[in-house]
Amino acid sequence: MTTAIQEEARGAVSSERLYSDVAWFSHVRRDTGGPGEQHTADYITAQLKAAGVPFTAHEFDAFLSYPVSAGLEVLEPEAHEIRCVTHAFARSTGPEGRVVDLVHLGDGDNAGALELERAAGKAALIDGLATPVTVLRASQAGCAAVIFANKGHAIHNMIVTTIWGTPGQDQLDRLPQLPAISIDREGGELVEELLARGQGLKIRLTTEVDTGWRKSVLPEVRIPGAVEPERFVLVGGHSCGWDVGVTDNATGDAALLELARILWRYRDQLGRGVRICWWPGHSHGRYSGSTWYADTFFTDLAENCLAYHNIDSPGVRGATRYVARHTSAETQAFCQGIIRDQTGQREIEVHRPNRAADQAFLANGVPSFSTYPLLPLDHPDRWPWTGGSANAWWWHTVHDTLDKADMEILALDTRISLTAILELANAELLPFEQASTAREIQGTVASLQETVGQHLDLGPVASEGRRLAAACQALEEAKERVAGDPAGVSVVNGTIMRLSRVLNPVLYSKSGRFHHDPADWLPTMKNSAGQVLPGLSRAAALPQLAGEPEFGFLRAQMVRERNRLVTALREAVQIAEDALEAL
Repeated sequence: MTTAIQEEARGAVSSERLYSDVAWFSHVRRDTGGPGEQHTADYITAQLKAAGVPFTAHEFDAFLSYPVSAGLEVLEPEAHEIRCVTHAFARSTGPEGRVVDLVHLGDGDNAGALELERAAGKAALIDGLATPVTVLRASQAGCAAVIFANKGHAIHNMIVTTIWGTPGQDQLDRLPQLPAISIDREGGELVEELLARGQGLKIRLTTEVDTGWRKSVLPEVRIPGAVEPERFVLVGGHSCGWDVGVTDNATGDAALLELARILWRYRDQLGRGVRICWWPGHSHGRYSGSTWYADTFFTDLAENCLAYHNIDSPGVRGATRYVARHTSAETQAFCQGIIRDQTGQREIEVHRPNRAADQAFLANGVPSFSTYPLLPLDHPDRWPWTGGSANAWWWHTVHDTLDKADMEILALDTRISLTAILELANAELLPFEQASTAREIQGTVASLQETVGQHLDLGPVASEGRRLAAACQALEEAKERVAGDPAGVSVVNGTIMRLSRVLNPVLYSKSGRFHHDPADWLPTMKNSAGQVLPGLSRAAALPQLAGEPEFGFLRAQMVRERNRLVTALREAVQIAEDALEAL
């Protein structure tokens, strides 16, 4: 139901201001830790100052990587030079380059099926986007280099480390140990044609990548609520990009500025607070900015953050199809409802959080949602293997320029985000459904038990899941009884938040609350639905390993993971039952 403040605030969104901000960003290369980042931070803070919005510009050290140059020469059977780029965190070859034979391994979208050992001591040619998990596997298999043949005429810039944020000392062995480059479709077809002659292929690969510690800047706006000043909605998007990166994510940076201006104007009508952050290090540090924030303000986020709303790639030309991306179970209905009310779109696809974007907060239990715009499935600019820019072909390329943005769509996307933020800031009862979380756990465990069969008994998980579902359903029914009762509302809202803190770390994290899972996504994000219970879901491999030595190792690990989940479910049941008793 639209409130008066929502209607008034949405009317304040200005396409002209959005265009002015996006146009400025469109002329700046926004490399994290370099001059572009400082120029961007200076512009953001100047705009905030002009609007009278107080801010903090956090400075911190980040481990970042910049692709400098790359070259690819075919030496045998005939000479060719092929256009290419190298990637963040790939290794440099030195100026002399590396001369190696090349082996074509097939489609990288199915990275687990690649026979990387065939390219040991050689360069592996793989069709598709450069991804961190493929580079890690190629390094472990002893490949001398890896070359990705992109599926279109554009070459996509990528980051190829699986380490989320700044590495800990115990993660350094997972940094890429080999050079990695990408070429376009034409280059890939030329190489495949030469290989088809059966004479072998020898190449010289030259790469330079600048990796090390640099200062990074993270602008933040904190708008306190008038009723619950300590509670807040966290809103963020990355301020860095590849080249000028207009739709990924200059449009998002402009939307954040507009949200800051408007929400500050209406600050006296916010029951709870809002924090707005521009994340550096998304493109060159594997989400180093948002991860630094998650680590630095860990306790505050755990105790007071209602939800995280990520804004990435809004305002893309032609993007009229909305999905609830990076949306956890308890926020699904809320996110879908916001999109439906603001766009009229009836069917809204849901993607669970995956190991991409600035999703550094779920392990701490903070719910997540994103009202993400995509190109229609039949749109001529849509390339389904791209990850951002609404799935447009120009994502992560030099072609992501001002002409790819649409200010009217950006204004709509900004209004959608504004509506969601105001709803969370002012709703008497938090519009999250923990019963949905419980049902998702039940369904996932039942499906996994069918797959695993006798190799692992998930009965204890199923039993606690049934108890949780009953308690959460009772909590949903209690919402109607406590409406208008401040004491009852406080109990319900506090319980909803506590349940998120207990359940989300096991639902969406393998590593738990105090660490960050690897960024092990595949290019098409086919595994979005499989991100639920990622620790326990590895048990699905047990039937295939039966009789093998590896079976016992995996089973031992899964027993421990089962224990982790059962413990979390029991704690959640106790939280819910205690709240029901208090009500």
